[in-house]
Amino acid sequence: MILVFGGTTEGKQVASFLDETHIPYYYSTKTEVSFQGKGIPIYGALTKHELEQFCITNKVKCIVNASHPFAEVLHQTVAAIEITIPIIRFEREFTKRINHELVTYVSSIEEAIAVFQQKKYDSLLALSGVQTIHKLTSYWKSNTTWFRILDRDSSRAIAEQANFPSEQLLYGYPQHVKEEILLYKELAPKAIFTKESGVNGKLDQKISAALETQIPIVILKKPLLSNRYLCTNSIEELHQKIIVYIE
Repeated sequence: MILVFGGTTEGKQVASFLDETHIPYYYSTKTEVSFQGKGIPIYGALTKHELEQFCITNKVKCIVNASHPFAEVLHQTVAAIEITIPIIRFEREFTKRINHELVTYVSSIEEAIAVFQQKKYDSLLALSGVQTIHKLTSYWKSNTTWFRILDRDSSRAIAEQANFPSEQLLYGYPQHVKEEILLYKELAPKAIFTKESGVNGKLDQKISAALETQIPIVILKKPLLSNRYLCTNSIEELHQKIIVYIE
């Protein structure tokens, strides 16, 4: 049995591969989502102890972590388990970081806020996700800020809990460059903030639109992973690894 942490495009790719190869698996997500695969869907965050017990009870032979690059708590929890089991990180594709005067990479939210203050950015379009609303409170309390979040009740609840102004919420997914350019021109923020979310997160489109509109973009670097992970972004390589572990 394989345990897949999904909720992403990569998670769906792994599930599809396991379906095609008739390998049984659990498909785990933090919240309940619609799942069409042949695996057994489970949802809810797991502690280290709960994860260990789940793997032992269900005879899990391999974990494939295909969750979001910024699911830091999950990445750390999986890497910390004290049972001997292979842990594979199935990653999305990331393009090379670029060197441009309008592009700044930061390692933390705190560093991002420091950049906003240092460069006197008094308005911001945040494409960094609903979970960063609370973390950016000290900035948006004093500066005009728009957040683009997913159009779902759970996201609205998080924004409401943070007391963020509902009229400054935008809903939807990242768009193609032309649509992003139209949005950037309409709002005309002094800066854009996003995460290093890779090709599937359409980071390239966000950067291209920012450069086209001459708006500075600040990018939160993806977290470093534990060296316990066996990393790959190839389904073929994933297949080779899993076959070894389940035999």
